[in-house]
Amino acid sequence: MKLFIRLFLIILISICISSCHEKDYDIISEARKILTDENKIEKEKKSEKNNKNIKHLEKQEEEVVKKKEETVNRKKFKIIEKVENNNTTKKSRILKSPKEKNEIKKSKAPEYKTKIDEGIYPSSTEVIKVGVMLPLTGKNKEIGNMILNAIEMAVFQNENNNLQLLIKDTQGEPDIAKKTFIELVDDQVNLIIGPLFSKTLAAIQGLTEINNVNILALTNNKNLARQGSWVFGIDPQAQTREALQVVFDQGAKKIAALLPKNAYGLLLFDTISDFSEENLVEIDRIEFYELSIESQRDASKKISTGFDKYQDYLNKLKDEELNITSDAESDVYSTVEKPFDSVFIAASGQNLTVLSSQLQYNNVDPSLVQYLGISSWEDKRILNEPALEGGIFITTSQLYQKKVKTIYQNSFNKEMPKIAMIAYDILALISSISIDNNKIDIEETINSEGYLGLRGLFRLKNNGIVERTFDTRQVKNKRFRVLKKAKEEF
Repeated sequence: MKLFIRLFLIILISICISSCHEKDYDIISEARKILTDENKIEKEKKSEKNNKNIKHLEKQEEEVVKKKEETVNRKKFKIIEKVENNNTTKKSRILKSPKEKNEIKKSKAPEYKTKIDEGIYPSSTEVIKVGVMLPLTGKNKEIGNMILNAIEMAVFQNENNNLQLLIKDTQGEPDIAKKTFIELVDDQVNLIIGPLFSKTLAAIQGLTEINNVNILALTNNKNLARQGSWVFGIDPQAQTREALQVVFDQGAKKIAALLPKNAYGLLLFDTISDFSEENLVEIDRIEFYELSIESQRDASKKISTGFDKYQDYLNKLKDEELNITSDAESDVYSTVEKPFDSVFIAASGQNLTVLSSQLQYNNVDPSLVQYLGISSWEDKRILNEPALEGGIFITTSQLYQKKVKTIYQNSFNKEMPKIAMIAYDILALISSISIDNNKIDIEETINSEGYLGLRGLFRLKNNGIVERTFDTRQVKNKRFRVLKKAKEEF
């Protein structure tokens, strides 16, 4: 009986528990169903809102990426690349063109038609104004427009470039240069390429600092270099020192010079005099010439004084079949010394050929006397002058010129002038600078490593000097050959 009662109680308890469990399960399920129904609409609303937010974020991300791509594309025009090495030594940065092509068809060459005083506008809405001051009319209009061609070509090589050129015609006149400078200042320009000539640069220098405008001048007169005004033209004084150093290292003791009778010649005279004092080299023959052939003949004849006697002496030695290097001859040889063993000729083109031929005519034998020059010699027209065979001159490197020169030739049907290459390098440099509040900070380009451009390695200094390295070249078999390559690192 007790066992029966126990079983009955167990069954009863089980039924109660089972009943309570079933009831609890139904309540939870019902609650879940109610909660699901109540939140379904809210979740749909949130989902719709989230989708809108995601789309908005995706759109913002696309805009950021697009802006970054535009920035990269702008800087592809002329990318300055740092060259790394294992020793982490800083090296020069290379100015490269983004659209260099081996073959450019003339039929597809762009036509550049620029109206004076009208800006060349970039495709980007972020405009950075750069002034250009060149002689586009007047007697120097040809070289001025050839330089402008190089600048425009550099700009148009990149469709996304954000530089706007404000082009002004100086006519090569100081008064007009001053007027056009003021117009550029009114247009809120803080960086100017040019002017070309010393006199036009001198005319505006008093205004540049007052108006906080940086000048990247194309003149080569380093006496006008100062903070805020960089002189990009190839410095003839630096080249002259380099040329004199070459023959000094070869053992030259007596050096003569033929210089133009103008401010340029006086500038080189100072350089030669300083080199003479610093290196104890005798330079007692310097003649100045004017641009007439008669003046050049007279100067060549005068500086050649004594070479007739020296040549007679050599002829006598030859006739007597004496060995010039023998001990027996050395005492006699000292009585007729060679007046000088090197002659520096500061000239170009026809002036150079006249002067050198007249030197040879007056017994200054180029096989016995080293003829010297600078980059003004680098003109194919002089290659047919016999007197210049073996002549040595200093000039900039041509390492990166070939492709850009080809593009220029095919675009404008003219050979790219060397001064235009400098303008091209300036545009490349400007395009590499970061922009702050629509202004270019030129100070950013000042560093110790420098840049490699069409005219070789160069670097800007705080005092306005643009320092460069040079090739040593020689006229040999009617060609220009490199004797010593320019350094690619400072």
